[in-house]
Amino acid sequence: MLLNSERYEQAIAAYDKAIALKPNFALAWHSKGYVLGELQRYEEAIASYDKAIALKPDDANIWFNRGNNLIYLQRYEAALTS
Repeated sequence: MLLNSERYEQAIAAYDKAIALKPNFALAWHSKGYVLGELQRYEEAIASYDKAIALKPDDANIWFNRGNNLIYLQRYEAALTS
């Protein structure tokens, strides 16, 4: 797996390709958010999680990971209320 081998940029490209083929693929948006977070690209990660949440609002893991990225940005109130 690209993510496990820390080939993050390649992983993002693969997720982007999957999203281009199937824009409503929540797992691809979620996974892309995770990789962006690993790269400390927190704003981009949150935007990706927002797309995933719009598609799958009942997935607690997406909300959890989004909250973590808000914490990394020291946006504590947003992390608590979102």
